[in-house]
Amino acid sequence: MHTLMIQGCTSDAGKSTLVAGLCRVLARRNFSVAPFKPQNMALNSAVTPDGGEIGRAQALQAMAAKVPLSVHMNPVLLKPNSDTGAQVILQGHSIGNLDALDYHEYKPKAAQAVFGSFQILSKQYQTILVEGAGSPAEVNLRKGDIANMGFAEEVNCPVILIADIDKGGVFAHIVGTLDCLSESERNRIKGFVINRFRGDIALLQDGLDWLESKTGKPVLGVLPYLHDLHLDAEDAISVQLSDKNDNRQQRLKVIAPLLPHISNHTDLDPLMLHPQVDFEWIQDGQAIPQADLVILPGSKSVISDLSWLKDQAWSAYLQKHLRYGGKLIGICGGLQMLGQNLFDPQAIESDIAQTAGLGLMPYNTTYQSEKQLINRQGTLNSVCLSRKNTNPPGLVKHASVTGYEIHQGVTDFGDTQNSLYAIKYDNGELDGLISEDQQIFTTYCHGLFDEATSLQTLLNWAGLLESETFDLNQHREQQIERLADTFESHLDIEQILNILQTPVTFTTKTSALNSAQAFSSEQIEAVYQTISQRRDMRHFLKTPISEQQLQRFLQAAHQAPSVGLMQPWRFIRVTDVILRQQLHDLVEAERLITARALNEREDEFMRLKVEGILDCAEVLVVALCENREQHVFGRRTLPEMDIASIGCAIQNLALAARAEGIGTGWVSLFDPEKVAQSLAFPTADNPQNQAKPIAILCLGQVEEFYAKPMLEQENWRTPQTKEEITYLNYWGQSNDK
Repeated sequence: MHTLMIQGCTSDAGKSTLVAGLCRVLARRNFSVAPFKPQNMALNSAVTPDGGEIGRAQALQAMAAKVPLSVHMNPVLLKPNSDTGAQVILQGHSIGNLDALDYHEYKPKAAQAVFGSFQILSKQYQTILVEGAGSPAEVNLRKGDIANMGFAEEVNCPVILIADIDKGGVFAHIVGTLDCLSESERNRIKGFVINRFRGDIALLQDGLDWLESKTGKPVLGVLPYLHDLHLDAEDAISVQLSDKNDNRQQRLKVIAPLLPHISNHTDLDPLMLHPQVDFEWIQDGQAIPQADLVILPGSKSVISDLSWLKDQAWSAYLQKHLRYGGKLIGICGGLQMLGQNLFDPQAIESDIAQTAGLGLMPYNTTYQSEKQLINRQGTLNSVCLSRKNTNPPGLVKHASVTGYEIHQGVTDFGDTQNSLYAIKYDNGELDGLISEDQQIFTTYCHGLFDEATSLQTLLNWAGLLESETFDLNQHREQQIERLADTFESHLDIEQILNILQTPVTFTTKTSALNSAQAFSSEQIEAVYQTISQRRDMRHFLKTPISEQQLQRFLQAAHQAPSVGLMQPWRFIRVTDVILRQQLHDLVEAERLITARALNEREDEFMRLKVEGILDCAEVLVVALCENREQHVFGRRTLPEMDIASIGCAIQNLALAARAEGIGTGWVSLFDPEKVAQSLAFPTADNPQNQAKPIAILCLGQVEEFYAKPMLEQENWRTPQTKEEITYLNYWGQSNDK
């Protein structure tokens, strides 16, 4: 299992977007990948199939990764309900409201949930992409941190730092962030991504060169500013997105109040994106314009936001709006505000036991401690929606709705709901209410406009008689694909994959504790990076390697451990063109025999490249030497130890070559007797003086190293995890028992 964490120099630097795009890039390459955000503060959320609640951004990232949503993708979700307090969602379910100081004391329990969820995901997926929160440079939040470097240090993963150049001061952001970190934390950052760049990249190059020289870390890519990119927002609202676009054919004016504690504002994304809708958020103190349709969205603090609405003169505006035939939709918190009264006997929302609603709908809502978290599917009440507009052109008689409910208020709709319900779900349950004059539509269903048929029907009801079809799900998928295409073009994906697959097993802090004889943290990291990135190569460039390099590689092989210092290896350097061709032919002959032996996988095997003998710079034949029987030490009971020693020598050579950027390919498909005959090995006449070829090694420069083992990359075989093949005390007993 491999883990990579994305941290940002600031909030809204692009962490969520980078994780989402990388999830799709990896999914395209058949990685088993899942997103993870240890701690998230957001008011936009989604409901998982198992009835839990996670941040909306993690839901989008899961869609990008093409995996089901899970509460473990966002184990701690904080939903602010005041400047100093928030509702705490732990592994999908609310544990109540805590202010900032109380949550600080609660962090150890939150940490248990975070690392517990991480372990669960780690067993389900090959790759975890982790999103940080805010910035790791917030030194006041370092103690007990589970959102940024505290998490990265605990799980021992590499970090990529993203910075938003559109904010200005991008180099200061990066260098300043590094300066606020400890040495071990700085060592975890393996590179930078610069986001939202506008202009000619050549003008930025001097700065990039300076940054790499200053920090000793690479810039992994510069992402362009993607105009008109729209993905589900984690929290912030882009008011600019809803500004009027003169290129659109706008026929329906829709407005919504920008509530102080607005939640799940992504419900209205389809309206902002629809080509025939002029959508506008109405902010604090702004004059309220005339509109065809008004929407009261969800709220995390309904009673407080209801008071704000009244102070902003929305009550009088809505009365006039309805009097002149306008339409009104209330979603979740908006539904509750439109009723007669809101009762809060347990002080769930506030200390006020009863609050008068806007009085536009005939129902009351009571807050209860248990939160409703339900995924929904159903159809709109098309009969009521069309009653005042018989057979309208855009009417869809069975307009489908797919969404979810997240609320603590329970609303008593009374007997009128039997005929004036808003939505009928597939399980027979009814939701919401439509007013008798068909001007008001209320529902608890988030995602009301996501389905194309539902959106078209409601726009038709609101006055857009010939609406264009707009499918948010299709649009979302197109945006994710666009994002992934951009990443493929502007990021060094291969280098990112190398970072992802390179274990960070030591830091300066831990190595100092282990032994005074330990190497420096950079040296230790280089050792593990070399081990992790060694690949059995098959594709080579014809560029020669230097004689000095080859001798260094052979010296590394010669320094391998061997039982009783028997040193059973012999290396034959093959430079003769005819001999190389003979070796190639022997390997090809064995490849055909092996393919036939594989039966139904024969064609699949024949597509694999098994050697690079004719392409590589150097060919070495490794042999098990003669006169081995004189070495009794270590071989009396385990005669195979001479083979083990040769394996160590080959691995030493391959690691030394990888460290210098030279590829090594280990070829084992050949008839040993025929290879021995070609290279004039000692004959079998004298058992004490014979040798046997063990491997043919190809060495040379490569265009790039494989991101993962070639057989895994070609879907020939998936390697087992170390947990699957590591036992505790007894054969077959796993470490987690």
